[in-house]
Amino acid sequence: MHLNETSKYTLAKSFTELAIQNGLINQYADSADTAKEVTTFFRTIIDTIDKDDSDNQ
Repeated sequence: MHLNETSKYTLAKSFTELAIQNGLINQYADSADTAKEVTTFFRTIIDTIDKDDSDNQ
């Protein structure tokens, strides 16, 4: 499956929001550290959302 950049962004945003709401992203005392964690999560989705499963084997 191949997604355009807009679709990737939209999905990553939705997944990240859900992850935050459900406590799946670590929160730190320093907000900059929390922001880095959120950014890492978001970028991971963007970078992997349309990868073929066979790429991971």
